[in-house]
Amino acid sequence: MRIFDLHCDTLTCCKKKGWTLENGENHLHLSDAEDFDSYIQLYAVFIPDEVRGVQAENYFSIHNAYYRRQLAESEGMLYDVHSLKTLERAAQQKGMSGILAVEGGSVLHGDLDMATVLANAGVRSLTLTWNSNNEIAGGVLDDGGLTAFGREAVAELERLRIAVDVSHLNDRSFWEVLDAASKPVIATHSNARSVCGHPRNLTGEMFDAIVEQGGLVGLNFARQFIAPDEEPADLAAMARHVVYFLERGGEDVLALGSDYDGAIIDGCIDRPYKLKNLYRALLENGVSEAQADKIFFGNAFRFFSRLYAGEL
Repeated sequence: MRIFDLHCDTLTCCKKKGWTLENGENHLHLSDAEDFDSYIQLYAVFIPDEVRGVQAENYFSIHNAYYRRQLAESEGMLYDVHSLKTLERAAQQKGMSGILAVEGGSVLHGDLDMATVLANAGVRSLTLTWNSNNEIAGGVLDDGGLTAFGREAVAELERLRIAVDVSHLNDRSFWEVLDAASKPVIATHSNARSVCGHPRNLTGEMFDAIVEQGGLVGLNFARQFIAPDEEPADLAAMARHVVYFLERGGEDVLALGSDYDGAIIDGCIDRPYKLKNLYRALLENGVSEAQADKIFFGNAFRFFSRLYAGEL
């Protein structure tokens, strides 16, 4: 089995606590990759809403330096993906392979040149907001829309081959970003709002629009995005999101977006070795092996292969 996960907060969590990426108290450890034929992970630098301006730029630089140290000190347990060639190699080898991402567009602090800084650091996905508004757009707990700078930023990110991530946008900003985008967007960690009514989840129409574009949507493992509080956030509930998305034509769009080390995650899926249980649960709910393989690896690998190749 191969895994391609679009989102975790493990890097930021470990940096904050002074841990390595192999720390045993995480959801995700580097050694978890040993259970799989290939494990490609987007490691997000999470920028809190209160970190703004040049402070956000410095915050990213500190975490990027930490990531580089982890690469150097991991004794071959972490492999850096920075090109199509290295991505293709990662798909064929055991061990953890990392792609750098950023969660929070405040990292740009209104300066388009910062997008080039991110690209040069190997960043390949930028979540435009967290919960509040920033210079780009409106977050899910705020009421702003896509700004004039935000339209310029979307175009520049696309030019630099950094995927525009719409997870955490409010509904207005979501649609305005899709109107501004000329290339497929991704929602790295967002579920189905009709299955669980959290505003972070996607409506059916939102998902349809991403399908039409040929983008990606990552299944989020966070408890509050899987089921209402009074219901279990178990494998069966997760399967309901998958089946719903597949019924809307998402076979080539759906992927994994665990949110490991950034959320409260039920014990049924709180470690990567339990992904095999999710795989079996999908098959038990009518998902074919070919569809499950696309969700667990194939769709994300194809998207990022095209991104690195300059086809997106």
